[in-house]
Amino acid sequence: MRGSGLFPPGNQRQSKGFTLIEVVVVVLIIVIILGIVSANLEPNREAVVHDEADRLALLLQTAQQEAILQGKVLAIALERQGYYFLALDDKGEFKPMDADEILRARPLPQDIVISSVNIEGAPESGTPRLMLLPTGEFPPFTITLSRGNLNWQVQGTPAGEIKTENPAAAPGKA
Repeated sequence: MRGSGLFPPGNQRQSKGFTLIEVVVVVLIIVIILGIVSANLEPNREAVVHDEADRLALLLQTAQQEAILQGKVLAIALERQGYYFLALDDKGEFKPMDADEILRARPLPQDIVISSVNIEGAPESGTPRLMLLPTGEFPPFTITLSRGNLNWQVQGTPAGEIKTENPAAAPGKA
C-alpha cells in the first residue's frame, strides 16, 4: 500500500507555516514599534518636576491671595515628601487646612522630593514653615524640588512675587 499514506506518491510535502526568517522579521518589527510607543508614552523626566514646581507656585499664590482676602495669617509647612497649608486660629495656633479643597495637604509624586528649603529668617531645625501675611508679603524663600539629579526651584521675593526656575538653566550657571 504505497499510495495509501498521507501524501500521495509523487507529490512533495508543501509547508503551510512561516519560515524562521519571516518570524524573525515580524518580531523585529513588533520590537521596534513597542520601542517607539514606550518612548512616546514615558513622560519627560524634567517636565514632571517642572509641573510639580509650577503647581506649588500656583498654590502659594492662591494661599497668598487667600491670606489677603481673609485678612488671616496662613503658612505652608514643607516636608521631604509633601506639604500642607496651615491657618492661624483665634488662639494663635496654626491648624491644618484639611477642609479646604484647594489648600489641602499634598503629597509629592513618587521619586520627587523637596530637597532643600531656604526661608530667610526661619529657624534651621524642625519642619520649615513659610508665613503668608495678610499684607501679601513674605520673607524671601527658595524651595527646591528634585527627582534624581533634576531640580526645579520655587522662589519668592519680599515684594510677593513667586516664580519657578530651573537652576541648571539659570544665567551664569554652568
